[in-house]
Amino acid sequence: MTANVLKLLWVLVVFVAAQSVQASGSKSPTDTVRAILSAPESELSYERAKLTFDALIAPEQDEAAVTAEIDQLASAATRIAANGSDVDKLKAARQVIYDTGAWNANRPFVYDHDDPYGQDLRNKLLATYFDTRRGNCVSMPILQLIVAERLGLNVSLSTAPLHVFMRYTNPTNGRSIAIESTSGGHPARETEYFEKLGVTRRQVDSRIYLGVLTKRESIAVMASTVTEWLMSQGRYDEAIAVADVLLEYYPTDVHAMLTRGSAHGELLRTEFIERFPNPQTIPPSLRSRFQMLASQNAAAFQQAEAWGWTPVAQ
Repeated sequence: MTANVLKLLWVLVVFVAAQSVQASGSKSPTDTVRAILSAPESELSYERAKLTFDALIAPEQDEAAVTAEIDQLASAATRIAANGSDVDKLKAARQVIYDTGAWNANRPFVYDHDDPYGQDLRNKLLATYFDTRRGNCVSMPILQLIVAERLGLNVSLSTAPLHVFMRYTNPTNGRSIAIESTSGGHPARETEYFEKLGVTRRQVDSRIYLGVLTKRESIAVMASTVTEWLMSQGRYDEAIAVADVLLEYYPTDVHAMLTRGSAHGELLRTEFIERFPNPQTIPPSLRSRFQMLASQNAAAFQQAEAWGWTPVAQ
């Protein structure tokens, strides 16, 4: 081939690659979340899900660098566990995250007391957690979950009011234990969630809190950051659409239900309350929209309350 032909082929390769990136980047948050959650069971991955959701929120993040950090932790944990039991693997996953050593470049991960709930949404991203080494009740259990997944452990997420934690379930006897990532990654007593976080038996029975979730349901919990991001951007219709997807795969996802109610409430506020302080002045052509938003807002909160949810002050 001539140099000009080779140059032309290279330009075409670059163009096609750029078009592919543009096409993937144009996928809506709803389509992206659905694609992750609808994957076959064998293709579900906590790591891939988290990186995908984080990329929606912060597309400029260095995903390769985050993956390299996970690789380092998982490789070290594998060496420490040395083909041991599940207990050995759980201990190794905890050690590489929380104990100072070469495995974490002598920079162990700690709880961020300045933003424990991750109110700054970027603090819930893995890239931020790796950079600052300070985490919250979203970033901390998710990293421990991903490292444990790399070790082949049967782990999942679970929730409590304003809280997410990891569970390990013994594949032989089905016994599940809570692992509290915000307290050094150690096992926690179930009663602690009743005593300290106010979980009620009704909430447990309705499966909104302390559940032993499936992998798909756990990934739906991860996607809560996507709905929070959309709400912060004022993209309320999209937040509703994503919440609906999450409820499809995790029907008692109370966070998604509350987001659905809040998003309808924000649409009600921006489209009507701020424009028409007196409801009697709403034009007839808009009244059906007003009634729909009000009805959906009320229905979502009524459903959450029927599950036993009650507001919790942060």
